[in-house]
Amino acid sequence: MTNFKKNFQSFGKSLLFPISLLSFMAIFLGLAAALQNPNIIEFMPFLDNTFLQNILGMIRKISALPFGYLPLLFAMSIPLGMVKRDKEVAVYAGAVGYIAMLIGMNYFLSLQGYTPETTSIAYLMETEGLSQVEATLLNARFTSTLGIFVYNTNVIGGIIAGLMGVYLHNKFRQTELHAALTFYSGKRFVPIISALVMVVVGIGLTFVWPIVNAGIINMGELISETGLFGTFLYGFTEKIINPTGLHHILNQTFRFTALGGVENIDGHSLVGALQIYLYQLDNNLPFSTDATRFLAQGKILHMVFGMPAAVLAIYRMALPEKREKVLKFFLAGLTAVILTGITEPIEFTFIFISPVLWIVNAIFAGLAFLVPAIFDAGIGNIQGGIIDWLVFGVFQGLETKWYIYLIAGPIFFAMYYFSYTFIIRKFNVLTIGRRKTTLKMMKRMIRKTCQSKNRIVRRLKTSLKDWGAYQYCRCR
Repeated sequence: MTNFKKNFQSFGKSLLFPISLLSFMAIFLGLAAALQNPNIIEFMPFLDNTFLQNILGMIRKISALPFGYLPLLFAMSIPLGMVKRDKEVAVYAGAVGYIAMLIGMNYFLSLQGYTPETTSIAYLMETEGLSQVEATLLNARFTSTLGIFVYNTNVIGGIIAGLMGVYLHNKFRQTELHAALTFYSGKRFVPIISALVMVVVGIGLTFVWPIVNAGIINMGELISETGLFGTFLYGFTEKIINPTGLHHILNQTFRFTALGGVENIDGHSLVGALQIYLYQLDNNLPFSTDATRFLAQGKILHMVFGMPAAVLAIYRMALPEKREKVLKFFLAGLTAVILTGITEPIEFTFIFISPVLWIVNAIFAGLAFLVPAIFDAGIGNIQGGIIDWLVFGVFQGLETKWYIYLIAGPIFFAMYYFSYTFIIRKFNVLTIGRRKTTLKMMKRMIRKTCQSKNRIVRRLKTSLKDWGAYQYCRCR
């Protein structure tokens, strides 16, 4: 149990490598995206400059780096944080294994007839005869990762590859092959076995992932049929499956299919919550609250008020001498989540190390969707940060009921803060800044240091002795 706890802690710490990059880049991504938003440009005309917009576009592309390659970063960072010796070999094996997993998945998908062309919405509707809802749901299962067409496993795929990289490295790092294959023995064998094993894992995922997708689609149908409870369920489900990347399927389902609503406006048949909202926004029509309940209004309480409260709880529960470092670590992530609603830099620091916090976080996210829906708020778009609250709430008039967030926000802040503080203390969750270097740990470190020094001294003495004998023979 002790080894499991140590490995679990190492796993949690290893995730901080990509998360720190994610939180830093998220600031620039959010700001650049906001300054390229047509609604912001309309209020700030000086932004409507080709050169300036090109610069912002470049910043946006560069800042999106960790978001586009996050699974690969996880596959590399987990071995980096968990392996004790030959870290570079484990990291390399993790990356090789992840690519091999994608290739295995891609090849087996092609055998099943799934390609970018045969899974496009147009092809599915015209050739296969699927409805728009069915075609959109099927299309949402797939993505292109590193240029390879695969199921959208998101960070879960990277975590699987990273953990397998650690296991295979520890098991085969000292493997000795037949004399004819000596060159491939030891450390060189680790990436080789990783490639071979992870191809099989990729093939296995082509059978497992459709089952998971089917579960998400069934959940979407339940959400659309259960009114206000369905709104809560939407927010809860989106957050609980966020690490898997499957929340994209849920989002697509409600934003662009009949599950998110169907309305006939001015002779136009509009399908999906986002399409309904954007048409109403563009034509200065009253907003449909049945559509906006699945959009940004449900994220504002969680992102603008809940996440800062969670960070404050983690900060207050950290060791006094480490609080300053904790604050510096979260500063970039806080800026990103408040401005633009990018939560991963904060949530990924605790949901992988505490199932309780993960579930509570999802419950609160569900409540964040439910409360605005109860009061018939009408704030659209998809991000959920303070920019969305201002642009699509405050600037659109009192009809959006943007003011309810001024009342509900502080309540959510307190709810998050006291709940997270209680859970971290009660279950001794080792969030950032809570690991303590005990006297026993210090003694162990000192002992290891002394042993290392003694080995160096012994080797030095042996070397000097051999050198003296060599010089003696040479003189003779």
